[in-house]
Amino acid sequence: MQSLLRDEVTMTLKYSETFYSAQGEGSYVGIPSLWMRFFLCNLQCNGFGQKDPTEPSTYELPYETIDITNIDNVFDLPVFDKGCDSSYTWSKRYKHLITDKTVEEAVDELTALLPHGNFIHPATLNETHMVFTGGEPMLKNTQPGMIGVLDEFAKRDNMPNYVTVETNGTRAITDEFADYIQRCYTRCEGKEWYWSISPKLWATAGEKNSKAIKPEVVGRYAEVSPRGQLKFVVNGTEESWKEVEEHTKAFRDAGCNFPVWVMGVGGTFEGLVQTEATIADEAIQRGYNYTSRVHVHIYGNAIGK
Repeated sequence: MQSLLRDEVTMTLKYSETFYSAQGEGSYVGIPSLWMRFFLCNLQCNGFGQKDPTEPSTYELPYETIDITNIDNVFDLPVFDKGCDSSYTWSKRYKHLITDKTVEEAVDELTALLPHGNFIHPATLNETHMVFTGGEPMLKNTQPGMIGVLDEFAKRDNMPNYVTVETNGTRAITDEFADYIQRCYTRCEGKEWYWSISPKLWATAGEKNSKAIKPEVVGRYAEVSPRGQLKFVVNGTEESWKEVEEHTKAFRDAGCNFPVWVMGVGGTFEGLVQTEATIADEAIQRGYNYTSRVHVHIYGNAIGK
């Protein structure tokens, strides 16, 4: 497989963590997955878990106030129950926790996390999915990093057949990245490129629609690969349900017909279970799929899980 990027320059990657765990949300719940969480995001989502997500003056933001003097490893951070639960992937307070490695070094790290060092388990032939998340992996400067990682795996004859990109759906895909996905995944039998798009709602995340909802961007993703899902976080208010309906229609009009999954707000197990049953019932009554956050139930949303 020919590289689009390599050999001309030495590429370095900035990321917050890598880990191996079961997928916790959406259509691939329970699937063994290898994760790479990139640093930086264009949104903050400080409204999650707040009493009034639409009123920033009332926000409580633990990621801004906790004492990090003696924290030198991302896995030592606490779970943030208010605001973005992965704020350590974009807040400048946590820049000292960034991992900065060459592509080769990063793929060495990722490979070491895989059982037997391979995406296909030799005993069961079950396939691990590669998941790029963030932060926001679709930032323009991060897209080449995903190509670089996959390219390096291909050089080692260990390229994943299933790749998921978890994105907020606001950043345009470059022509180079679109070409790579279509050439190496969309048009290849036995391979899948899966978009897990989580548009952020004003009523739950406190992000204005003008910044957080980009139907034309998501429509282009669907042109590049027709496999994916739309995943909304709601808090049970009528305002949040109305946004899901309106935005789903806008995405459909833009050419994205991915199935819709809905889940409740909850950065901790205690917060999630308070409204989970009610939101699940309402979701299926309104014609949506419901997904829990299984990693929160099992691991308490701990970093690295």
